[in-house]
This record gives sequence, C-alpha cells and structure tokens, in this order.
Amino acid sequence: MVFSLWWNRLFYRSPNWITPGDLWNTYRASQYVAWGGAGQIYNNPASFQTFPGIAVLLAPVAKLAGDLHLSESFGVALSEPTTWWLLGPIELALGATLLFPLDRLAQRLGVASRRRGVLLVVETVLIWPTVAYWGHPEDALSLALAVYGLLATADKAWFRVGIFFGLAIVMQPLVILLVPIVVALVPVKRWPLLSVEMLLPSVLLLLPPLIQEWGPTTRILLKQPNYIANNHPTPWASLAPVLIPSHLQTFESLTYVKLANGLHRATEVMHKVHTLPVVAAGPGRILAVVGACLIGVLVKIRQPSWPQVIWLAALALSLRCVVEPVMVPYYLLPGLVLALVAASLTPASRLTLVCVAAAVCSWLSYCRFSPWVYYISVMGFLVVALVWSWPTSNSANTLVGDAHAKVNI
Repeated sequence: MVFSLWWNRLFYRSPNWITPGDLWNTYRASQYVAWGGAGQIYNNPASFQTFPGIAVLLAPVAKLAGDLHLSESFGVALSEPTTWWLLGPIELALGATLLFPLDRLAQRLGVASRRRGVLLVVETVLIWPTVAYWGHPEDALSLALAVYGLLATADKAWFRVGIFFGLAIVMQPLVILLVPIVVALVPVKRWPLLSVEMLLPSVLLLLPPLIQEWGPTTRILLKQPNYIANNHPTPWASLAPVLIPSHLQTFESLTYVKLANGLHRATEVMHKVHTLPVVAAGPGRILAVVGACLIGVLVKIRQPSWPQVIWLAALALSLRCVVEPVMVPYYLLPGLVLALVAASLTPASRLTLVCVAAAVCSWLSYCRFSPWVYYISVMGFLVVALVWSWPTSNSANTLVGDAHAKVNI
C-alpha cells in the first residue's frame, strides 16, 4: 500500500495512486453481485472473464464501499479512487494467502527452515506483480486452495480434497489442470463424490448468469477473449479464432487550440486509430487440458513420489503458457512457484539456478519483442526452470507427517 500511494508522488512528482487496472473490472462484477444482479456479471462493460467466486467474495466490500460513498476507478480512471483504501488491503491479503500453503507444502516435504525462508522471499517476489500490479488475487487464492487440496490428498482426506478443489475452481478455473493428477491419486470408488464436490460450487454460482444471459456468458467462458493490443501475442495468435477483427476506430479527444488573439480554447478532435484484433484463447487452452490429462494418466500408471508429483503439478500448470495465443506475465505464476517448491529438494546450486531462471523468465515476460522472439525467450527460461527443478531425491515417497496429517475424513 505504501508503494501504491507514494511511489508516483516520490519519484515522478505525480499525485496519481498506482492501482491495479484489472482489479476494477473484478470490482465492478462484485458490485453487480452486491446490487442483486449476479446474472449480469458477464454482460456488462467490466470484461469479467473468470468464474464468479471472486466477485461473490468481494461483494460485501463493494456493498460497504457503496454505503460509504467511496469512488472507484471504473469507466473513468480516477487518480485517487477512495475505494482503494478498503479494497487494496483486502485484495493484497487475499493474494498473500498463497504463501501459507506453499510453506506448509515445503515443510511437509522436509525442507529445512532456512531454505523455506529463501523460498518465501522468492515466492513473494513472484506473487507481487500478480496481485499488486495486475490485480488478480483470484489466481493466487485459487492456487492456494488447490495446494491445500494436494496436501489433503497426501493425508488421504478425500472429502477435504473435493471441498478445496471445488472452492479453487470457482475462484479461477486454471486449477482444472491439476484435477487429472488429483483424480489419479484418489481411489476410483471416491470419484463420483469427488466430482460432485468439485463441480457443485461452480454450478451453483454459474446458474444465474447462464439462465439470464446464456449468450454473453457462454461466449466469455468458452471463447475467453484476449486482447493483442494490451498484451503479448505469441505465434499461436495466428491460429487462434478471431472474435473481433482488426479495424479502424474513431476516438474523440479534447485539445486546446491557440486563437489569433493569443488565447486558448478547448475543442473536440476526432482521431482514427487502427485497433488490433481480439482472439479467442479458449480453444488453445483445451490443448493444455489434454496435456494435463496425459500427465494424470502417467501419475496413475507410474505412481511417482510426492516430490515428483509436485513437479508434475508445476508442469501441468505451465502448459497453459505453452499454448497461449496472447501471453500475460502473471500466467507464469502457478507453474513457477510450484517448480520452486519442487526445486527445494535439490542441491543449493540447482535451487539457485531455478530462482535465477524464474526471475529472468518473469522479467522477459514484460518485454516487448516480436511474437517468435518473445515466445522462445520466455518459454525457454520456463523450460530451464522446470528441468532444473526436477527433484533429485526420491526418499520422501510420502509427505512428512504433522499433527494435522493424522486426520482422515
């Protein structure tokens, strides 16, 4: 929050606060829920594209901010939106929850406390831009719930597995890539109940928008529009279905012109801008789901050790980045943080190399290159981080037990 409120003021002499742009779209969806319009969250200018869990979770915040007459930076970008005083700390806290299950997972793998401290520092650096810059606490929160679900799998607490993954999916469906691995670890007789637990929260919250606004809801959820102009196109963009083709768009702006008498007058000026196309990311992500299913089959057949299961989970989550037509830097977060946990069981030199590769990969993801250069450089360092994070020790075939690991539900 200090960074958000003071960075521009101290270094750029600007009074503008730094607030995450994408978060205001999520906040508008939560306002619709607070106003009783949960069925309209996908048919409004907010461009809300994930499952409704985060909108429902932030609805009380939206209701309280509305009652206090606080301003939000949606529609018109405000330099100091007062809702940020309330929304900012809550959003940052939700994103920070990912640190707890990651540390618990490292602890259960038997990682020493000093190395766990190093992991927490690096993980915080990776989580920071996702939450503080992009404004997507749902990604971190969803992964946190999914990691707790993996821990429950190790404890053979099958009921908790379904509950955690059901909540994770309704927050952000990217964790579906972990479901095949979890299913491979759960006894077959538990599959029907597990499926109900995983699907029920999403079904309940998606019913209102599907009933009231079937067309816009299915378009958003199945096609997943992504904007080349705002993000980083990859070579896959040329194969992705085009939702909105490139076209000339007219914009109106206000400018000052100097009159003959030396005075200035505000006048409206029309500009024509060539906009880049909007493509569908949904079809490409199906390939990632297929790859995750193959990983699940491998887990079922080979029965890998738990450190290897964590590495395979990192690989499954990284498949999304491999097939994305338009990359956004925070897409790298899930795979990289789990790769770091898997690398914590390797020698210090390899852990250091994984940390460096993850840092370089994240930095390159913000650079502007041509599609091929961008894709090869970012994916190259992602592959390097994954390869070096392969756990060298198979001694921990089960997680180290603790007081919480003895409860089977």
